[in-house]
Amino acid sequence: MYAKSIAIYGFKCFGKAEVEFRYPGRREETALEHPNINLILGDNGGGKSSVLRAIAIAALAPALIQGGFVAYRLVRRDAEGGVAGNSLLKLLGVLEDSERPAKPVAKGRTGAKEPKPHEFLARLRAHPRSQIDQMTLESTPSNPISDLIYDDFSPAFFVVGYGATRRVESGNFVPSSEDRRRGRRYQRVASLFEDHVALRPLQSWIPSVTESRKAEVIALLDAALPENIRFLDKMLEDDYVFSFNGVPTPFPALSDGYKAFIGWVGDLLGHMASVAEGRALADLTGIVLVDEIDLHLHPSWQRDVVARLARAFPKFQFVFTSHSPLVASSVQAANVVVTGTDSAGLPNLGRMQESLYGRSIEAVLLSPYFGLDSARPAGAREATAELAAKVGAAPGGDVDSAEAFLRQLADPLDRIRNASPRPKRS
Repeated sequence: MYAKSIAIYGFKCFGKAEVEFRYPGRREETALEHPNINLILGDNGGGKSSVLRAIAIAALAPALIQGGFVAYRLVRRDAEGGVAGNSLLKLLGVLEDSERPAKPVAKGRTGAKEPKPHEFLARLRAHPRSQIDQMTLESTPSNPISDLIYDDFSPAFFVVGYGATRRVESGNFVPSSEDRRRGRRYQRVASLFEDHVALRPLQSWIPSVTESRKAEVIALLDAALPENIRFLDKMLEDDYVFSFNGVPTPFPALSDGYKAFIGWVGDLLGHMASVAEGRALADLTGIVLVDEIDLHLHPSWQRDVVARLARAFPKFQFVFTSHSPLVASSVQAANVVVTGTDSAGLPNLGRMQESLYGRSIEAVLLSPYFGLDSARPAGAREATAELAAKVGAAPGGDVDSAEAFLRQLADPLDRIRNASPRPKRS
């Protein structure tokens, strides 16, 4: 399944918002370099993470209700902390053949039209004296996932999500009793809703797959990673070893950026392997939601992370959030969703025509997508403004202030030109 669009009413910070998404196979007016990518940009508190949660809830509602999901403060509260009504989430999903509900074919019909998107609804009711809301499927159409809730190994309705607090377990990983109380489909998105959820390390599942499946896993993992790190398929003290800049390095010794990235991609591959019986991993379809895709990543990696994932998993629909101008400049305008505010001052969702693809960081930061009036820190802006005021205030101009003003503007460039060569990476 792919998410075609979602409408959000009274959920988290949103009053009313609606947005369409890109997905593999969607008909586009102009060809996109990465047709499976959606990138959500916006301020802190603007609702980026809430969109990911809304997609997961709407798509998986029957499984979440019976899978241990707790709806903590999801219905929108007003400025005084009161409940501003109930929430409704409406997702239109584009289904695979195996996911479509069976319908009788009318006698005499020889062809079939392209099926319409299926509607997925979830409603949330706020309790007047509790922070825990109630999710309900009352007054909603039948959901085809209901028949598959307890089938942990079905590739249908494959939705995986990773929150910004994601972390991977290291050492001897033992699934907790809390994990066993979660349904498998909720486990795949639990870190979007719970801060303490740990992702499964590679050693907890790779040893159980066949050699041919392991080869697929290694190929996909290496395709997603930068060229300077590769999976070695060797273990040292119960941890897998990677070749990092040519040096064999166990997973716990890698930097936080590599561990964070390998952690969620490895967890995704583990879920893929668990449902792909009889199918190649590359043939799986579904939705992957990742909050803060640039988490802990060096700028050189931020430039390429979206393209690597888009190419490594071309049949997955990705929905990312980010604050990184480098990530923003790596996609086309049609891939970008922006959070803003409506006439009532509440967050909404929209798109802009201006393209950020390939633009400089300064240009991206000063664009309407980020809305900065300057990329310089506050102290530098204030000092420059004071000098500019002196230049304009003196009769005929203050020559000394003008010289200082120009020197201050040029100083960062001089420092860059005169800086010693950057040490080579070991």
